[in-house]
Amino acid sequence: MLLQEKLENHAFTASERHVVDYLLEQQRGIENKTTTEIAAATFSSKSTLVRIAKKMNYSGWTALKKAFISELDYLDKSISSVDANYPFTKRDSIMSIASKVAHLETESIEDTLSLITHDELRKVVDIISNAEKIHIFAASSNLLVVQEFSLQMSRIQKEVQIHSLQGEIFFNAYLAKPGSCALMVTYSGETGSLNRVAEILSKKEIPMIAITSVGENSTTRKADAILRLCTREKLYSKIANFSTDAAINYLLNIIYSCVFALDYDRNVALRISASRSIEDERFSDSDILKE
Repeated sequence: MLLQEKLENHAFTASERHVVDYLLEQQRGIENKTTTEIAAATFSSKSTLVRIAKKMNYSGWTALKKAFISELDYLDKSISSVDANYPFTKRDSIMSIASKVAHLETESIEDTLSLITHDELRKVVDIISNAEKIHIFAASSNLLVVQEFSLQMSRIQKEVQIHSLQGEIFFNAYLAKPGSCALMVTYSGETGSLNRVAEILSKKEIPMIAITSVGENSTTRKADAILRLCTREKLYSKIANFSTDAAINYLLNIIYSCVFALDYDRNVALRISASRSIEDERFSDSDILKE
C-alpha cells in the first residue's frame, strides 16, 4: 500500500489527523519545512509528528517525510499514456488494442527499471547465487509467471522449488534448510498466507527477497532485499494483470540474467550442449533459425 493511502486510511487521533490532512494537502510543500514550522502551522507539537511517524513504522518525522517525497517523485514520473487498469475500451479496434497493450507493457518495464538500484539488485543476486536452493512463494496468477523463471534457472543447474499447495506452504517454509533462500512475489505485500510464510522464514533465518509494489507493506518489513514493481494497477478493478505480469517477468529475467553472467562462458556452453543433446529433433529451413 502506498504511504499516502496508509495516511488516508489509518485511525489517527483528532490532533494527528489534522497534521496528516495538512501533509496530504501540502504535498511537496512540506519538503523544506521543519518540524517546528509544521507543528506551528497545524497547531500541534513536534511529539505529535513523531507519533504519526511511529504509527507508520518510521524511525521519526524526517524518515517519514523523506519516504513521502520519494513516493511523490515516483508517482509524478510514472504517469502513463495508457490506463493500466483499462488500457482499451469497447470502441477500440483490434489493432488499437494491440498497440495499447504493447505500450502498457513497455512503459511498465521502463517504470520498473527506474525503481531498481544497483545496491539492492546486487544484494538479490548475491542471495540467489549463494543459495543451494531457491524457494518461491506466490499466489494466484503470480504462480504462473514464476514458472518460466524456475525453468530457466534449472537449465543452469540452480535448484528452484515453487510452493503452491495451500496449507502446505507453511510446512514448506518451516522445513526450508539453511543455505537456501526464498523469493516472495506479491503485488500488494499483504496476502495473509504469504505474510505467515514470511514470518516463518524470518524466524528460520532464511534470506528472503521480495518482489512487490512501491510503498511499505508487511512483506517488505521481513525481506532482506526488495525489488519494486511498477505500481499502477488496482487490486480488483481492471481487465487483467498486464502491467504487473510484465513487470514481474522483467524482474525475474533480470535476476536470471545476472546470475547467468556470474559464470557466463560455462552457462553458455551448458545451455548449448544440453539443447543439442536433448532437442535434436528440432529443425528449420529458415536462415534465421537454423544453426
